[in-house]
Amino acid sequence: MRIKRILPPAAVPIKIREILIAIVRVLFGKKTIESFESELKEYYQVRHVFLLSSGKAALTVILLALRELMPERDEVLIPAYTCYSVPAAVQKAGLKIRVCDIDPLTFDFDWTRVEEAFESQRLLCAVSIHLFGLPADVERLKKKAAQCGVVIIEDAAQAMGGEVGGKKIGTLGDVALFSLGRGKALSTVSGGIILTGNGRLGDAVARVVRELPREGWTDFLATFCYALALSLLVRPCLFWLPRALPFLRLGETVFDPGFAIKRLGPFQAGLAQGWQEKLVWLRGARLKHAAYLEGAGVPAPAALKGALPNLIRFPVLVDGARRQRLIEKSEEKGLGVASVYPEAVIGISELKGALAGGPAPKAEQVAQSLVSFPVHPYVTEQDLERLAELFRSSGADGGGR
Repeated sequence: MRIKRILPPAAVPIKIREILIAIVRVLFGKKTIESFESELKEYYQVRHVFLLSSGKAALTVILLALRELMPERDEVLIPAYTCYSVPAAVQKAGLKIRVCDIDPLTFDFDWTRVEEAFESQRLLCAVSIHLFGLPADVERLKKKAAQCGVVIIEDAAQAMGGEVGGKKIGTLGDVALFSLGRGKALSTVSGGIILTGNGRLGDAVARVVRELPREGWTDFLATFCYALALSLLVRPCLFWLPRALPFLRLGETVFDPGFAIKRLGPFQAGLAQGWQEKLVWLRGARLKHAAYLEGAGVPAPAALKGALPNLIRFPVLVDGARRQRLIEKSEEKGLGVASVYPEAVIGISELKGALAGGPAPKAEQVAQSLVSFPVHPYVTEQDLERLAELFRSSGADGGGR
């Protein structure tokens, strides 16, 4: 066990004071939850807001609602490289996954392949994903979907607080979701949010949500302990400790459709107090750090075209050998450079033989080439200088964008 300063790849600071406030808010129970819902409705100007136990629970609930509205369709289109929670939620909802290859320059759909994906008469919806907080082209996908009666789900699990062309991410599709999990754009330890301005869809989601249990005292105690641990151990001076405990499986990506689906409890809603100001602060810090890395020669993520993203990580493509060298040197120096999802969706062993669409060679290449640099508020100016030097000294200048 080596005791040293280590940057986590992604992090959202949670203060002890925020946890104490959340405990007090638990005493107000349902009022605390309704207050958070009302703030979200006003901020995003939508009629319907639902709070769930996680982002993947939120996506599953949306899919269950859509299945009720259009039972003759059962396919969900997703990008071939994304968080494993997305295909897990599709499988949890009892639907079929159709994959489309991606554009490595944007991590969005490969638009030369989207037409082919929409030929399926069984397509229920398409999931537009703002991976790492980078804005996906939701408007372009909506235009295509409108011709086929396909619903667009905006997966903003990693992008809460971002904007595109003056519009808030989360208001661009027919229905959207955010995650409030560890390391997301905003974190209340756990939680998920559904937004929609579509009345018919909102009513269908409400019918699904009404049947779900609310998180109880056992969930509260577990989440409270997790919040305390996160508030301390995610700090760079202590992050060596959870890293040294293999049973925590930090950094592992697991495909797990066996997750629970519940309505959010008041502790997380209380932990969200002051969320609008915190989002602005988090986004400002992350953008400042991303701008430094870009200015220091680390290849920037895709062209943002006037967007104001809330990047949870700074993604960089490098070739395989340099990627491995970069990660190893980062491990030695405790700088938080990390690999991301190890396989494209078509490479997930649990999904072999269960996917429609494909092949997806660009997604497979991204899985072998992608690393992320930390840009969260715990990153200091000295860290940024060391990260930039690490990138230069690793020779990882090929393959970047």
